[in-house]
Amino acid sequence: MKLSAQVQLAPGNSVAERIDCLAAAGFEAVEIHSDAVDHVEEYRNALADAGIPAMSMCPDGRGLDLVEDEYSQRRRIDQTRRALDACHELGVSALISVPVRGSLPDGIVAQDQADSYVRALEQLAPHAVAAGVNITIEPLNRYEMHLINTLADGIAIAERVGSPRVKVLADVFHMNIEEDNMPASIRAAGDWIGHVHFADNQRAHPGTGSTDFAAIYAALRDIGYTGSTALECRMRGDPAEALRQCAAYLHAARGP
Repeated sequence: MKLSAQVQLAPGNSVAERIDCLAAAGFEAVEIHSDAVDHVEEYRNALADAGIPAMSMCPDGRGLDLVEDEYSQRRRIDQTRRALDACHELGVSALISVPVRGSLPDGIVAQDQADSYVRALEQLAPHAVAAGVNITIEPLNRYEMHLINTLADGIAIAERVGSPRVKVLADVFHMNIEEDNMPASIRAAGDWIGHVHFADNQRAHPGTGSTDFAAIYAALRDIGYTGSTALECRMRGDPAEALRQCAAYLHAARGP
């Protein structure tokens, strides 16, 4: 497992400066955002200079939310294909997918949204296979999304799609709200897990709250997870120093 962090968490005036900061802090990989679709060469050069890979891509805003509304879904599917192509060019193995956000609108049936999401993923799955990229469904907590809240919810969608390139993301912050036992949920999900996000229980950086990251890492080892664990959190204090402290804390939690 490689310790990763989102590029936007690091201080700097350019992509290269931010990635250099993460490498210097002790991170072994980075998570980029979907703005990289339009800046592939800049990211490629910055990653090569820093000597670390990008292993995941997170949507930058809601442009890839596949169930936002029926009228824009075709455009969102096409944008997701572009993101998969950029992931392929940059060697990124996981593209994060959030179908929709917020509460269920009046007059909308949740099952209809789930069906729509499955149909969109079925259209995208062959492209993901060709690109060699996993689309990882991200469950969010009940206060941020009504449709997919637990790993089991995400797995139910992935099972319906039935593609080896559609997986589920385990986000420790959301799991802290929705799962009864985080390590047990990870073990139950097994190889459905295609990516992992880290934040402490209060969404600040790991090591500032009460989440047992050593237990999370133990569960990930038990299922044979070999991807990255990427910071998606708020940094407390000076960002560069907080990143160094967080990396040291997580290296210790992960163990050799």
